[in-house]
Amino acid sequence: MRTRRLLDGALGAIGVAFGAPSLAWPFGWDTSVHYYVGREWLLRGAVPYRDTFDHKTPGIHLIHAVCVWLFGERMVGIRLVELACTVAIGWACGAIACVRSRHPYPGLRGACVLAASVLYYGFFDYWNTAQCELVGSTLAILTLLAAVRGRTLGQASAVAGALTGAQLLLKPPFVLFAAIAVVLLVRRASREAPRSRGRAVVRAIASFSLGAAAVVLPVAAYFGAAGAWPAMTEILVGANLVYLRDEPRVRSAAELLTELSNAWHFFAPVSTLVVGSAAVATVAAVVRRSRERLRRWTLAASACAASLVVVVAQLKLYHYHWSFAVSSITLVVACVMVDLRDAAFAPRALAVAPLASAALVAAFALTGVQFDDWCRTSSATVAWAMGRSSRARFASTFRTWDGLRQYGELEAAGLWVRDHSSPDDLVLARGIDAEIYVVSGRRAPGRFFWTGFLTRPSRRFHRERWLAEDRLTIDERRPRWVVALGFEAGGPDSPAWFQQLGYVERRRFGSHVVMERGDPAERPAAGRPVQAPPEPGEQLGGRAQER
Repeated sequence: MRTRRLLDGALGAIGVAFGAPSLAWPFGWDTSVHYYVGREWLLRGAVPYRDTFDHKTPGIHLIHAVCVWLFGERMVGIRLVELACTVAIGWACGAIACVRSRHPYPGLRGACVLAASVLYYGFFDYWNTAQCELVGSTLAILTLLAAVRGRTLGQASAVAGALTGAQLLLKPPFVLFAAIAVVLLVRRASREAPRSRGRAVVRAIASFSLGAAAVVLPVAAYFGAAGAWPAMTEILVGANLVYLRDEPRVRSAAELLTELSNAWHFFAPVSTLVVGSAAVATVAAVVRRSRERLRRWTLAASACAASLVVVVAQLKLYHYHWSFAVSSITLVVACVMVDLRDAAFAPRALAVAPLASAALVAAFALTGVQFDDWCRTSSATVAWAMGRSSRARFASTFRTWDGLRQYGELEAAGLWVRDHSSPDDLVLARGIDAEIYVVSGRRAPGRFFWTGFLTRPSRRFHRERWLAEDRLTIDERRPRWVVALGFEAGGPDSPAWFQQLGYVERRRFGSHVVMERGDPAERPAAGRPVQAPPEPGEQLGGRAQER
């Protein structure tokens, strides 16, 4: 028992340390939107969809609201949640892989924590983390754990249903993973009550459904009572359908195969190591006719297939979507280690978990760009935390993969707005620059605190009505500060558009133009240039553009 705890603790601690630099990571645009909606919901009672615009389901906003409640208005809250998720995934995968044993093998759970951490933080940067996917992946693997290890069939069904309901609130495609849990519960009902199999299956499915309803219906009732149902359905159904139709990333089977191939190569050689080991282990189980091993590998393969379906069903295949597969791949790693442990001689059994973990880390070190990026951001985090690097230099470390979006510019703009405004001042950031609200701590005057659904040509759902609503809000509430996009020549994201409304440029950070509501005497004449050169050293990074 003591050896098991020490080995699990040591390997798990390494996994936590591997992901710990993420606690200092800033937010990307998606996460900033989720955070802002959750913050305003908690602190000011702004109901999502009715008072703040986002096209994600409410689960992620609720998580951010809880994080603000627990940790304050800081970016570290969701990062702590994700670090805890890697621990939960590791513990759950160890338990599932050893479902026939009372206790998982020594070191298995700790090694799985390390595997989950490497698979997540090694391949997904600041922009691609703190999304919905890792929390959804954690709920998915916990659903399987409840189905196979619940004390009674009724308890297992109810808990699995509740976890599935939480996945639905987080992102509807996630519930596709629940099909595995339903199959497991049906098989369990048939096995535990062979003489009344039909009734047992019906009771299990009923308990599962009630568990899901117990999570979803109160949330639906809340939005109904708040009068947010019309706006909620309009955005989540209408706007999202147009978004999926008019902005496809995968138009054919050939493009899908290309995306899958790109993903495989991105994760190589880790993908080769994990899939190759799983294939060998599965063949060995077939040759030896081991029912226990075949059941284990069937479950792991089903989990991987379900994760792939969840990713593909979203029709986008954005990089961060692949992080939903972290728990499934960790389960494969756990199954490999269990098979290796069973095949090892007793004196060598304790070495399986450390050696398997070392092999995984070594494969990650061979990835090249991914390993270099993790080293770069981790070393920058340590240098800043120890006072050997400035905050501006640390912030400039974070940029999107194509270099078009520099976080340093956004943080500099947000800090300048914070230092030159009061907490009651309204701020309006154009485009997808929601990070400015996070950094400055300020709030927008109305629903549209970002304008992707107002200005992008491919997003036409209710555009004219929403543009009119946005303009009415600006005219009525007259935010003091606006952060416009310098690369836009015209339209409601451009400096020229706000110049005509009496706003005056005060500072410029890269392509982000900070404008202040001016007095009538300061209203510039039509055609007057809006460029105001930044002070030396003020401009950080290159030109930022919308992705």
